[in-house]
Amino acid sequence: MKILNNLNDFNQILSELLKNREKIGLVPTMGSIHEGHLSLLKKSKKLNYYSIVTIFVNPTQFNDLEDYNNYPKNEDRDIKVLKDNKCDLLFLPNVKDIYPEKVEINKNIDDFRDILCDRCRPGHFDGVVTVVDLLFKLIKPNAVFFGEKDFQQLKIIERYIKNNNLPILFYSCSSIRMSNGMSYSSRYNQFTNDDKKIFDKTSQLIYQHIRILNKNFNPKVIDNLVGELSKLGIKKIDYFEVREESNLKISKNKNNSRLFVAFYINKVRVIDNFILY
Repeated sequence: MKILNNLNDFNQILSELLKNREKIGLVPTMGSIHEGHLSLLKKSKKLNYYSIVTIFVNPTQFNDLEDYNNYPKNEDRDIKVLKDNKCDLLFLPNVKDIYPEKVEINKNIDDFRDILCDRCRPGHFDGVVTVVDLLFKLIKPNAVFFGEKDFQQLKIIERYIKNNNLPILFYSCSSIRMSNGMSYSSRYNQFTNDDKKIFDKTSQLIYQHIRILNKNFNPKVIDNLVGELSKLGIKKIDYFEVREESNLKISKNKNNSRLFVAFYINKVRVIDNFILY
C-alpha cells in the first residue's frame, strides 16, 4: 500500500494511474477506520478498481468546533488495518491541500434538505458536498463508495453527481452492523463503559419497536420508543422518523421505508437507520 500525505507526490502517482488508464475507486473517510469503511474498500477491490482511501477530517462539515477538535483519530491503527485489507493507496491530505486558498463552503445542492441531520446540523451537508467535490477534482475517480448508515449524506452525494453529470459511478453499500445490531461508527470509540451499556440497551429497545412496527405500522410506536429511551437517561433526541427511501419524505406505511434515528448518549451523537420492509 502506498501512503501519501503530500499533494505533489500524490499528483505524480495519479498522473501515472491516469496514463495507464487504471480504473480508480474512491473511499472517502475521516479516519478511525472500522468494519463499515472496510466493506467499502472490499467492494471497490472486488470490482477491480485501483482503490484509494482518503483520510481527512473536514472542518467545513462541523458546526461545533469542540466536536471537530475531539473527532477520534488513530492514524497508526488505520494504516495497519488498511494495509491488511489490501488498500492500494492511502492519501492523507492536510487542510491546505484541500482548501489551498481558504476554508470555504459552497452551497451547491438543495435536494433532501431541511430534514433529519440537515435540520439539526445547519451547514453540515454543504461542507460534505464541498469536500467531496474537491476530492473528485483532485483524484478524478471512476467510482465512489458510500455506506448507508449516513443515508441522507448518501442521497445528497448521489444527487450531486447526477445533477452535475459527473462521470463517476456511485455505489451505495449496506451498513455493517455491530454485535448489538447498530451500524459501526468512528464516534463510538469515545464511549465510556457506562455509555456502551446504555447503547446496548438502546439497541434492544429499537429492535423491539421495529418488530412491533413490522406487525402493525402505527406512528404511536415511535412515540413509545422515544419515551422508553428517556427512561434510560437519553436526554437529547434529534429525531426518530419513518421516511421513504426514494425521496426521504415522511412515510405513512413501512413500504420502501426506513426508521431514521439520531440521538445523543452523553456527548456522542448516534445516527442510524433501519429497513422496515
